[in-house]
Amino acid sequence: MINLLLSCLLSLFLLAGCSGFSDFEDLEQSDLQRNAIWPDPAISSANCPVVEQQLVEARALPSIVGKGGCGSKAPFAVSMLKGQHAIDFSREATLNCVMTSQLHRFFSETVQPLAIKTYGQPVASIQVAASYSCRPRNSRTGAKLSEHGRANAIDISAFTLADGRTMTVEEDWRKRNKDGRFLRAVNLGACRYFTTVIGPAGDKYHQNHFHFDHGSHGKKGTWRLCQ
Repeated sequence: MINLLLSCLLSLFLLAGCSGFSDFEDLEQSDLQRNAIWPDPAISSANCPVVEQQLVEARALPSIVGKGGCGSKAPFAVSMLKGQHAIDFSREATLNCVMTSQLHRFFSETVQPLAIKTYGQPVASIQVAASYSCRPRNSRTGAKLSEHGRANAIDISAFTLADGRTMTVEEDWRKRNKDGRFLRAVNLGACRYFTTVIGPAGDKYHQNHFHFDHGSHGKKGTWRLCQ
Protein backbone atom coordinates (compact mmCIF):
# COMPACT_ATOMS: atom_id res chain seq x y z
CA MET A 1 0.00 0.00 0.00
CA ILE A 2 2.70 2.50 1.00
CA ASN A 3 4.77 1.58 -2.07
CA LEU A 4 1.75 2.42 -4.22
CA LEU A 5 1.27 5.71 -2.32
CA LEU A 6 4.86 6.78 -2.81
CA SER A 7 4.79 5.76 -6.46
CA CYS A 8 1.71 7.89 -6.99
CA LEU A 9 3.27 10.84 -5.23
CA LEU A 10 6.45 10.54 -7.28
CA SER A 11 4.39 10.38 -10.45
CA LEU A 12 2.49 13.49 -9.44
CA PHE A 13 5.77 15.31 -8.85
CA LEU A 14 6.91 14.39 -12.35
CA LEU A 15 3.71 14.95 -14.26
CA ALA A 16 2.35 18.11 -12.68
CA GLY A 17 3.31 21.04 -10.50
CA CYS A 18 2.77 20.74 -6.76
CA SER A 19 0.16 22.93 -5.08
CA GLY A 20 2.48 22.90 -2.08
CA PHE A 21 6.06 21.69 -1.74
CA SER A 22 5.58 19.83 1.54
CA ASP A 23 3.29 17.05 0.35
CA PHE A 24 5.56 14.38 1.81
CA GLU A 25 5.05 15.81 5.31
CA ASP A 26 1.59 14.25 5.25
CA LEU A 27 3.07 10.75 5.27
CA GLU A 28 2.32 9.08 8.59
CA GLN A 29 5.17 7.75 10.71
CA SER A 30 3.67 4.26 10.41
CA ASP A 31 3.85 4.57 6.62
CA LEU A 32 7.46 5.72 6.77
CA GLN A 33 8.31 2.76 9.01
CA ARG A 34 6.64 0.21 6.75
CA ASN A 35 8.39 1.61 3.70
CA ALA A 36 11.82 1.99 5.32
CA ILE A 37 14.86 0.39 3.72
CA TRP A 38 17.26 -0.39 6.52
CA PRO A 39 21.05 -0.79 6.28
CA ASP A 40 22.71 -4.14 5.61
CA PRO A 41 22.81 -5.98 8.99
CA ALA A 42 26.30 -7.25 8.07
CA ILE A 43 27.73 -3.74 8.57
CA SER A 44 30.09 -3.32 11.51
CA SER A 45 33.16 -1.28 12.38
CA ALA A 46 35.22 -4.11 10.89
CA ASN A 47 32.99 -4.99 7.94
CA CYS A 48 31.65 -2.74 5.19
CA PRO A 49 30.25 -4.89 2.35
CA VAL A 50 29.64 -1.99 -0.06
CA VAL A 51 33.33 -1.05 0.12
CA GLU A 52 34.62 -4.62 0.07
CA GLN A 53 32.51 -5.37 -3.01
CA GLN A 54 33.89 -2.19 -4.67
CA LEU A 55 30.43 -0.75 -5.20
CA VAL A 56 31.84 2.62 -4.20
CA GLU A 57 35.15 4.41 -4.64
CA ALA A 58 36.29 4.85 -1.06
CA ARG A 59 39.40 4.65 1.05
CA ALA A 60 39.46 3.71 4.70
CA LEU A 61 40.47 6.47 7.09
CA PRO A 62 41.91 6.24 10.60
CA SER A 63 39.40 6.33 13.43
CA ILE A 64 38.26 9.84 14.28
CA VAL A 65 38.12 10.84 17.93
CA GLY A 66 36.81 14.33 18.55
CA LYS A 67 35.50 16.42 21.41
CA GLY A 68 32.00 16.22 22.80
CA GLY A 69 31.16 12.84 21.31
CA CYS A 70 32.38 13.58 17.80
CA GLY A 71 34.11 10.87 15.84
CA SER A 72 33.74 7.62 13.95
CA LYS A 73 35.37 4.23 14.52
CA ALA A 74 35.64 3.33 10.85
CA PRO A 75 35.17 6.31 8.51
CA PHE A 76 35.74 6.32 4.76
CA ALA A 77 36.66 9.02 2.27
CA VAL A 78 34.04 8.41 -0.43
CA SER A 79 34.54 9.90 -3.89
CA MET A 80 32.23 7.92 -6.18
CA LEU A 81 29.17 5.68 -6.20
CA LYS A 82 29.77 2.94 -8.75
CA GLY A 83 27.29 0.88 -10.70
CA GLN A 84 25.68 0.97 -14.13
CA HIS A 85 25.69 4.77 -13.90
CA ALA A 86 28.53 5.98 -11.69
CA ILE A 87 28.21 9.21 -9.73
CA ASP A 88 31.23 11.37 -8.95
CA PHE A 89 31.40 13.47 -5.79
CA SER A 90 32.55 17.07 -6.15
CA ARG A 91 34.89 16.36 -3.24
CA GLU A 92 35.57 13.42 -0.96
CA ALA A 93 32.92 12.91 1.69
CA THR A 94 33.94 11.52 5.07
CA LEU A 95 31.18 9.06 5.95
CA ASN A 96 30.64 5.91 7.97
CA CYS A 97 29.68 2.62 6.33
CA VAL A 98 25.96 2.95 7.00
CA MET A 99 25.73 6.29 5.19
CA THR A 100 27.97 5.08 2.37
CA SER A 101 25.82 1.98 1.89
CA GLN A 102 22.52 3.83 2.06
CA LEU A 103 23.71 6.44 -0.42
CA HIS A 104 24.70 3.74 -2.90
CA ARG A 105 21.30 2.05 -2.62
CA PHE A 106 19.38 5.33 -2.75
CA PHE A 107 21.09 6.55 -5.92
CA SER A 108 21.09 3.22 -7.74
CA GLU A 109 17.52 2.25 -6.83
CA THR A 110 15.76 5.62 -6.79
CA VAL A 111 17.69 8.63 -8.08
CA GLN A 112 19.10 7.17 -11.28
CA PRO A 113 15.85 5.56 -12.46
CA LEU A 114 14.09 8.85 -11.69
CA ALA A 115 16.69 10.88 -13.62
CA ILE A 116 16.48 8.58 -16.65
CA LYS A 117 12.68 8.72 -16.58
CA THR A 118 12.70 12.52 -16.25
CA TYR A 119 15.64 13.52 -18.45
CA GLY A 120 16.52 10.44 -20.47
CA GLN A 121 19.96 10.35 -18.83
CA PRO A 122 21.50 9.62 -15.44
CA VAL A 123 23.01 11.86 -12.79
CA ALA A 124 26.78 11.97 -13.33
CA SER A 125 27.88 13.90 -10.25
CA ILE A 126 26.68 15.58 -7.08
CA GLN A 127 27.85 18.66 -5.22
CA VAL A 128 28.83 17.68 -1.68
CA ALA A 129 28.12 20.63 0.61
CA ALA A 130 29.19 18.89 3.83
CA SER A 131 30.02 15.54 5.40
CA TYR A 132 31.99 14.98 8.62
CA SER A 133 32.15 18.10 10.77
CA CYS A 134 32.40 18.21 14.56
CA ARG A 135 29.68 20.74 15.34
CA PRO A 136 26.22 21.13 16.87
CA ARG A 137 23.07 20.89 14.77
CA ASN A 138 22.77 23.77 12.33
CA SER A 139 25.99 25.11 13.92
CA ARG A 140 23.89 26.59 16.74
CA THR A 141 25.64 27.02 20.07
CA GLY A 142 24.09 24.76 22.72
CA ALA A 143 22.29 22.51 20.25
CA LYS A 144 22.69 18.72 20.25
CA LEU A 145 25.58 17.17 18.37
CA SER A 146 24.92 17.01 14.64
CA GLU A 147 25.08 13.63 12.91
CA HIS A 148 27.76 15.30 10.80
CA GLY A 149 29.91 14.99 13.92
CA ARG A 150 29.57 11.21 13.72
CA ALA A 151 30.32 10.93 9.98
CA ASN A 152 26.70 9.88 9.78
CA ALA A 153 25.37 12.63 7.50
CA ILE A 154 25.82 14.26 4.13
CA ASP A 155 24.57 17.52 2.62
CA ILE A 156 24.01 17.66 -1.14
CA SER A 157 23.43 20.97 -2.89
CA ALA A 158 23.34 20.10 -6.61
CA PHE A 159 22.92 17.30 -9.15
CA THR A 160 24.65 17.30 -12.55
CA LEU A 161 23.40 15.14 -15.42
CA ALA A 162 25.53 13.27 -17.95
CA ASP A 163 25.19 16.12 -20.46
CA GLY A 164 26.46 18.67 -17.94
CA ARG A 165 23.13 20.18 -17.00
CA THR A 166 23.00 21.06 -13.29
CA MET A 167 20.04 21.43 -10.93
CA THR A 168 20.73 23.19 -7.63
CA VAL A 169 18.54 22.89 -4.56
CA GLU A 170 18.72 26.63 -3.93
CA GLU A 171 17.69 27.73 -7.43
CA ASP A 172 15.48 24.91 -8.69
CA TRP A 173 13.60 23.42 -5.71
CA ARG A 174 10.61 25.78 -5.99
CA LYS A 175 10.32 25.75 -9.76
CA ARG A 176 7.19 24.19 -11.24
CA ASN A 177 9.12 22.63 -14.11
CA LYS A 178 10.68 19.19 -14.32
CA ASP A 179 13.82 20.35 -12.49
CA GLY A 180 11.79 21.32 -9.45
CA ARG A 181 9.69 18.18 -9.62
CA PHE A 182 12.83 16.06 -9.93
CA LEU A 183 14.41 17.62 -6.84
CA ARG A 184 11.24 17.29 -4.77
CA ALA A 185 10.87 13.67 -5.82
CA VAL A 186 14.51 13.01 -4.85
CA ASN A 187 13.81 14.57 -1.44
CA LEU A 188 10.73 12.40 -0.96
CA GLY A 189 12.45 9.24 -2.16
CA ALA A 190 15.28 9.72 0.34
CA CYS A 191 12.84 9.17 3.20
CA ARG A 192 12.96 5.44 2.49
CA TYR A 193 16.72 5.21 3.03
CA PHE A 194 17.58 7.74 5.74
CA THR A 195 16.10 8.38 9.18
CA THR A 196 16.49 12.13 8.72
CA VAL A 197 15.73 13.96 5.48
CA ILE A 198 15.53 17.77 5.49
CA GLY A 199 15.27 20.04 2.48
CA PRO A 200 13.98 23.55 1.79
CA ALA A 201 10.52 22.59 3.07
CA GLY A 202 12.05 21.78 6.44
CA ASP A 203 13.52 24.96 7.90
CA LYS A 204 15.58 28.07 7.16
CA TYR A 205 18.85 26.17 7.57
CA HIS A 206 18.22 23.90 4.58
CA GLN A 207 17.24 26.29 1.82
CA ASN A 208 20.22 25.44 -0.41
CA HIS A 209 20.83 21.75 0.24
CA PHE A 210 19.38 18.38 1.20
CA HIS A 211 20.49 16.92 4.52
CA PHE A 212 20.48 13.12 4.79
CA ASP A 213 21.54 11.23 7.90
CA HIS A 214 20.97 7.92 9.65
CA GLY A 215 20.73 9.06 13.24
CA SER A 216 18.90 7.16 15.96
CA HIS A 217 15.60 8.84 16.85
CA GLY A 218 12.98 7.95 19.44
CA LYS A 219 12.93 5.24 22.09
CA LYS A 220 13.49 2.46 19.56
CA GLY A 221 15.91 4.48 17.44
CA THR A 222 13.78 4.02 14.34
CA TRP A 223 11.63 7.17 14.21
CA ARG A 224 12.01 8.95 10.86
CA LEU A 225 11.98 12.66 10.05
CA CYS A 226 10.91 13.44 6.49
CA GLN A 227 10.78 17.12 5.53
